[in-house]
Amino acid sequence: MTPIFGDTHARCHRPSLALATLTFLAISCTSGCSLSEPATPIPEKTSMPILEIDEKPTASLKLFSPDTSIRFDDVTEDSGVTFQWSGGPTPSHCMTEQNGGGVALLDFDRDQLLDILLTDCGVFDGSGPSAVNCAHLYRGRGQFQFDLASRNAGLSDKSTAMGVAAGDINSDGFTDMLVACYGRNILYINSGDGTFLNVTEESIPFSQLWSTSPAFADLNGDGLLDLYIVNYVDWTPESPLCRGGKNQELILICSPAGFAAQPDELLINRGDGQFDELSTDLGISSTVNAKGLAICIADFSEDGQLDIFVANDTTPNSLYANRAFQGFDDKAVASGVAVSSDGTHGASMGVACGDYNRDGHFDLLVSNFRNQSNDLFAGLGANGFIPSSTSTAIDMLSRDKLAFGLVFSDFDLDGWPDIFVANGHIWDLSSVNKDIDYEMTADLLQNANGQSFRNVRESAGEYFSQKWLGRAVATGDIDNDGATDLVVQHVGKPARLLRNSSHLKSGSVLLDIVGTTHCREPLGCRVTVSVGGESSVMHIPSGGSFQACLDRRLLIRVPEERMLDLVTICWPDGTTYSWQNIAVEDANLLVLVEGMPRPYRIATLQ
Repeated sequence: MTPIFGDTHARCHRPSLALATLTFLAISCTSGCSLSEPATPIPEKTSMPILEIDEKPTASLKLFSPDTSIRFDDVTEDSGVTFQWSGGPTPSHCMTEQNGGGVALLDFDRDQLLDILLTDCGVFDGSGPSAVNCAHLYRGRGQFQFDLASRNAGLSDKSTAMGVAAGDINSDGFTDMLVACYGRNILYINSGDGTFLNVTEESIPFSQLWSTSPAFADLNGDGLLDLYIVNYVDWTPESPLCRGGKNQELILICSPAGFAAQPDELLINRGDGQFDELSTDLGISSTVNAKGLAICIADFSEDGQLDIFVANDTTPNSLYANRAFQGFDDKAVASGVAVSSDGTHGASMGVACGDYNRDGHFDLLVSNFRNQSNDLFAGLGANGFIPSSTSTAIDMLSRDKLAFGLVFSDFDLDGWPDIFVANGHIWDLSSVNKDIDYEMTADLLQNANGQSFRNVRESAGEYFSQKWLGRAVATGDIDNDGATDLVVQHVGKPARLLRNSSHLKSGSVLLDIVGTTHCREPLGCRVTVSVGGESSVMHIPSGGSFQACLDRRLLIRVPEERMLDLVTICWPDGTTYSWQNIAVEDANLLVLVEGMPRPYRIATLQ
């Protein structure tokens, strides 16, 4: 077969520092879920499957002594963001009700202020969902002030939306979007004038699957963003309801264990406005039993090629290793991330990628069901991963929760990535067991020098004292003050905006890396930053969390030196480019453009 993924290339561990030719510059400088015991497979439609509920109470956990340096303020009420997901819960207990909506942080109008996209899902009324606008866009005005801009932006399509991906697929300098749906997904092209155009019909192959989490990345190194779409299970509104409880007295959302998996889709960007669906040709098997909910794309094997991790619910996780741009091989088993540390199939729902122990390798954190530990896999680069949940206290801190979206971020700028986890059950079991929470508190896990984590939610602000049905969460510096903020989606309650008001232990600067000969938005790419003699690795987010799209700008910790010694990016084709001796000065944002040795400094963003 003619190579679809191009020729061989220089690897990132053999960097080439030659300047790339500057061909264009398009920047603006002016402004889930399963039970802890598998459900009985669905029988004939004349009866309801019986779900077994773990009714053993989980022992309460004693929190570590709180550190008051990390704190968030809920600023939703005065922000102008009034969105509440409308897809449930309802007496129908449709499976779509478990997921909640998606969230994306992006700058769609290039004014250097983050905007928020929140997706919605109608309530099923028998044959299908009630009609609701699937995408709600809030335009940022700075200082956590937003205006609802959906109608003016042309986002009026009605669908059953889940997750969202954002990326510049046509390299025109404006970020486009893919909204994943139950049914047909929607691709929006950014027109550059504040509006979006629905180009689904002419651009992406037609499918009628249940899509959950999409992600853009240049997976073949040709300079164009491709698209991976995670799909879930073959559930329909006509599927029988499920029962649970000691006497099967409860009608509940069904477990995915009783439904067939739906195949993921890999769409390769042709560069002419269209995508080719090449999953089978490129090794993403259409027959694999993978019930996907979340995705993260990064160079996990450190060979200069972007790999794909998919968190699958009650089935083995997938880790598709990029095979020299000829396709992919599933290396999840060989890499140690296919199953949980206890050898069981986790109810994997969300995924976070970061270097929690600062050893230069990407680690993975996967969220799971109640009475299952969230899985922390410590990366070893080409040697795979090792389970680290027990040694870092993640196991102890997570077993009493049912977790969805989760993220790594250095919230207090002490140099160590912390963790936020959105929690909430999919079943209200209070009538049969008062010890099993339906709504749950979110968790804020402070990193103790890469050795362990401690839950500091009790001192982290009012939001953490309340209970929620937490789902998608996205990170980004919303007010451009040098600290990472949060947007969290919920079921049954409005989305919340959480402003980081932590006592920061260092200064910081935002980095926006722009490709010219390579993809303009280098999503998923590995970036190494050296400051004051210390190096750290991170990746430009591609996927991550659960049904979410994170701010693609990198927040870099900058101590008193106020100088970035070296910034190196590994492009998707395996080559590298570096910027040296970058003075931060008073800039909030540094725009690093491939081929230009000096950055654009943007000092006033708030």
